[in-house]
Order: sequence, then structure tokens, then C-alpha cells
Amino acid sequence: MTCPSRLCDSLAMLDKTSQMRRAIANDWLVPPYYEQAENWLDPFWGEETHFRRWFEMLDLTRVVELACGHGRHAAQCIGRVGEITLVDVLQTNIDACRERFGADPRVHYLVNNGNDLPGLESGAYSALFSYDAMLHFELLDVLDYLRETARVLRPGGRALLHVSNNLENPGGHYHQNRLWRNFGSLDVVRHVADRMGLRTLEHTTIDWEGQEAIDGLLLVEKADQ
Repeated sequence: MTCPSRLCDSLAMLDKTSQMRRAIANDWLVPPYYEQAENWLDPFWGEETHFRRWFEMLDLTRVVELACGHGRHAAQCIGRVGEITLVDVLQTNIDACRERFGADPRVHYLVNNGNDLPGLESGAYSALFSYDAMLHFELLDVLDYLRETARVLRPGGRALLHVSNNLENPGGHYHQNRLWRNFGSLDVVRHVADRMGLRTLEHTTIDWEGQEAIDGLLLVEKADQ
């Protein structure tokens, strides 16, 4: 039995996206990257950065960090959170975080599928943030994460997301792009966030390593029910 052409096309698209997702995850298995990244905190946590100023607008009662790596960003705020769930597609990264934070009862861990937040309670979290990771994700996966973010945030909860704003090379591989930024758009993310009930409070483009406006940062809030 053959499938209808539209269904076959949809399945093929999803299969290609999942293949790209796995390939992207495998690019970040290399431990030396995480050791070096420990020295790259100022752009995110410096007092005058958008990242830091907008992070201060989050309610840290019950937080999710998406694509946590080895926990370098969680380490900057661990003393302030009520509870934090560290999420990553790589088991090796979660293992590194477990070693870093030990048995701290405030810290929970989740290995996900690269486009979801399985097992996280709907409407239960006060904040979600993701730094220096979604830039590399497939755009369809970013949009899936917006849906999941809207699901897990409580009304009034906020998310701070660092995304690609690279409109070059649609359909290409992100290795071919400047700074490995996947094809993406801050405006598209804002639009889809709005349709999912996430109101944009703040947004800006960001220059990175001399590449003008190649990144985007947005702070969104889940609408009250």
C-alpha cells in the first residue's frame, strides 16, 4: 500500500529533520568544547548585557534550562533558583551536570529528544531559558520548542531564548554557515511565539564575533488564562 503524496512528503520532511537533529547533537559530543566554553561567560552574564538584564526579569522559582551542556550557565544562577531542571539531548551532558551539581535537591535532570520536553508538567514552570544552543538547531525544532515552552510555563511565566537570525543558505547544512548558525529568523520566532500564546516583551538582534545581527534574543511571557 502506498501512502498519499502529502503524507509521504510530510514523513520525508520529518525524517530529514530528525536526521539533521541527530547530526547536530553529535557535533556537540566533544568535551574540549565545554572546557573552553567555561571561559565564554561575559557575553551572557556581564552586568550590561541584554542577556543579564533580561534574565533578571525571570521568576526563578521553578526554572528549566534547555540545552544545558555541562552546566556552565546553570552554575551562574544555581544559588538563586528554587528549583531547576536541566535538559539536554545528550546523556553525556546530563552525566556531566550530575557530576558538577551532585545531589543538590534543587537540580533535576532530563534527557530529551531534541525538540520536546517530555515528562515536564504542563503549566508548572515559572521560567525557561536557553543560551548559545538554539542558534544551531533546525528551525522546525525551534518551533517545536516554542510549543513545548508554551505548554510547560505557568500563566505569566517567561522564557528567554537565544536564537539564530541567519537568513542565508535556506535548505543548506549549518556547517556551511557563518559561525555554524542554522537558518533562522528572530521575526519568525516572534511570530510563532505569538500564535502559541507567548507575548514578546523584549527582543533584539545581536552581533557575534564581528557578524552583524546574526543572533536574536527574545523575552516572552505566557498569556494569563
